Amino acid sequence: MKLLRLTPALKATSSSYNQFSLGFKKAIEQTVGSLQKHQVQIDDNITVFHGDGSAYKLFKQIRKFINRNNYDVIHIHNSSTGIIFLFAIFPFKLKLLNKTIFTLHNSWNVFKPRNQFLNIILMLLSHKVCTCGKSSHESLPTILKYFIYKKTNAIINGFDHERIDRVSNKKSREIHFDESAKVKILYIGSLINIKNQIAFLEVLNLLDIEAEIIFLGEGINKKSLIEFSKKISNSIKISFKGLVSREIAIEHMLEADVYISLSKGEGLPIAALEAMYSGCFMILSKIPPHKEISPPTERCLYVDIENTQEIINSLKYVINNIEELKNKREVSKNYSISNFSVKKMLDDYQNVYDSLC
Repeated sequence: MKLLRLTPALKATSSSYNQFSLGFKKAIEQTVGSLQKHQVQIDDNITVFHGDGSAYKLFKQIRKFINRNNYDVIHIHNSSTGIIFLFAIFPFKLKLLNKTIFTLHNSWNVFKPRNQFLNIILMLLSHKVCTCGKSSHESLPTILKYFIYKKTNAIINGFDHERIDRVSNKKSREIHFDESAKVKILYIGSLINIKNQIAFLEVLNLLDIEAEIIFLGEGINKKSLIEFSKKISNSIKISFKGLVSREIAIEHMLEADVYISLSKGEGLPIAALEAMYSGCFMILSKIPPHKEISPPTERCLYVDIENTQEIINSLKYVINNIEELKNKREVSKNYSISNFSVKKMLDDYQNVYDSLC
């Protein structure tokens, strides 16, 4: 099988590369095209090209590769690259739409109207559509679900637990949290409004606790979040470490006591799955993708992001029970691997790929 995968960028947080491309690297002959330059070291088994940030350059690259290769499957992971693909196959290669699968990697409410419009075009024209879990599928507008019902599969995201095990077993892992910190809290996500880091900082501003907080991710809100964090009690150590490699992010998870996400919208977040397997206690917003993860009840608290007292109470619970929580890191490990294995996800996608050949 020869597969062309199209994605915005190959970077540390890119599920299309980390879960899909690497997961299929030995099973499928893959070419991966991206709009942006690659930000990770590419595996030798995978052929890549990029548009260097230019839609026109990516358009020309896609045309070149589809003219030179007889692809069995084209897997599109993003509406922008998908639209570029449509222009690249017009008008003489439109039959490739019969080999095309489009994956919606987020809940519908997360997308801006422009991207919702582009997603609709891709979902209507692609031969198969996959959503990253049931909650992502349920978030679709009813009228859209009516038109794409027969060609849609809700495939639950999976994570690579073996990768976490490899990181955990490394002898020379760097220490990222202060070992003397009473509670170590990790927040991973782009520093944008939808990820809602500000709600967490606003709550911290009302508390006087001893803790260390690390934020991983980049985004347009970084400067304002850093400025707000300076108002918070000195007993809470806060740092913003930017975008890091997946391995470094996992190292943080393995050290952290608590993983928190007060996000307003998600797909089915890989970072949350990895943190659960790594042994973190979870504090999650009450949104459908987080509810779909559903960690063991003794290892997770769900909070209403509009209810400040609920968030405060969740943090107080952690502070008051931290030693007990540290001793139960293994509880959610078996649950996470049995329900969210990347192997199960890849098997489901392999079935979809096979149906296109």
